[in-house]
Amino acid sequence: MRPVDRIRIDLGLPPGNEFTQDWAYELPEEYRTRAWLDRYMTAYHTGGYPPDVRDELMLLALDVSNDLLSSGVGPADGSIATVLAALSRDRHQHRDLIEYWALDGEPLEDCFALTPAVRKIKAAA
Repeated sequence: MRPVDRIRIDLGLPPGNEFTQDWAYELPEEYRTRAWLDRYMTAYHTGGYPPDVRDELMLLALDVSNDLLSSGVGPADGSIATVLAALSRDRHQHRDLIEYWALDGEPLEDCFALTPAVRKIKAAA
């Protein structure tokens, strides 16, 4: 079973369709809220998932966190802080995600809303 399928089934999320390529990024808006972010992180911490599923959950949590930051929620928000703390703690497992979101060498105005926080995590490593 693919990591996405396991998350989808366990959390009751929609499967996408035949055109879905990047499931985490294409998840409908109703599943991209602070409440859902909390559910993703609860699953991340307590689901007993293997590394590939945890990586997919972190990808989803980072993308939703970025959306929330872009909409004006601050990085000190409890839900986003939980995601960033998990990313920092498990940074060795999520190196590729950190590289993706850090966008090294790019000016911050051309980056994700989440990039400054991810760069701090990367610098602390």
